[in-house]
Amino acid sequence: MTEACIEIALLAYDDANAVDVFGPLQVFASANELLDLQANHAEKPRYRTRLIALKNTPAVTLATKTRVLCDGVLADLFQALPHTLLMVGGTPAPQISQDLNLIQPLRELVPQIPRVASVCSGAFLLAATGALNDRRATTHWKRYTEFRQRFPEVNLDIDALFTQDGKYYCSAGVTAGIDLTLQLVQDDCGQQVALETARQMVAFYHRPGGQNQFSSPVNGRRELQHPALRKAQAYIHQHLAEPLEVARLADLAAMSVRNFSRQFSTATGLAPSRYIAQARLDQARWLLESSELPLTKIAQQCGFPSSEILRRKFMQALNVTPADYRKRFSVYTEEFAYES
Repeated sequence: MTEACIEIALLAYDDANAVDVFGPLQVFASANELLDLQANHAEKPRYRTRLIALKNTPAVTLATKTRVLCDGVLADLFQALPHTLLMVGGTPAPQISQDLNLIQPLRELVPQIPRVASVCSGAFLLAATGALNDRRATTHWKRYTEFRQRFPEVNLDIDALFTQDGKYYCSAGVTAGIDLTLQLVQDDCGQQVALETARQMVAFYHRPGGQNQFSSPVNGRRELQHPALRKAQAYIHQHLAEPLEVARLADLAAMSVRNFSRQFSTATGLAPSRYIAQARLDQARWLLESSELPLTKIAQQCGFPSSEILRRKFMQALNVTPADYRKRFSVYTEEFAYES
């Protein structure tokens, strides 16, 4: 009996992220190993992977300076269409996505492939084909602004670890490509195989929280150019523990409340109340990372009425509790005692 085979092609280029390449490859390889051990293994498909060079070269040099021999080049895919195409990410991806000589073949190829995915900034390549127009997608949080400016017609979900819209999948930064690939294994082989694959790799099957928790808290802010607005901005960050009324900030800037709100929103991209809320959350994140202060003290210093309100704001904004956030990102290794 001939085993079913799912052909996977990973599209790579010079300076692509190595984990974007080898993370998904290892997931597929680990899934194959587990399937070989199952009694009913013949009923499940196997993965056959190919590393494909985006440019017409026999090898690519990844960001780690590792030179990897490819199994083929992009033109080869037109002769033997894969079931799944993964576009990996890397620093050059946004620039590559503007090269029409490379993007045009992808525009012709992508509609013919049953399933297409991107890892990290590989979303720039996929979006450049037009396939993500009016679809939900994600990319690395650090590329959010650039991506949105380039592709305003894409419904960008910046907090998602990965997205699926029809046959198109996108993942956030680097290791989120493993999360996405585990989902592909689940779609193909079932939940149990995906779960056992994650266990074998000592990886999260469903990672808690979204990617916003991995973005940098704004401890060092960009100062505003307007002197009056800059004065109000500095006051906000120096008095987070206190009530911050917009009227008080407008007085500091010697403006009417309406004029201040309009100018501040234009300068920062956020209404004053939203800017204050974000500043308080960012300060709380920074204190969780860099101090041993209990949660009640952090809440007080950042202007939250209670530690419970702080927990709620964390869940709303980051989909993770302050306790879990601290465990992941604190510079301290010892256990913390949290006050209720």
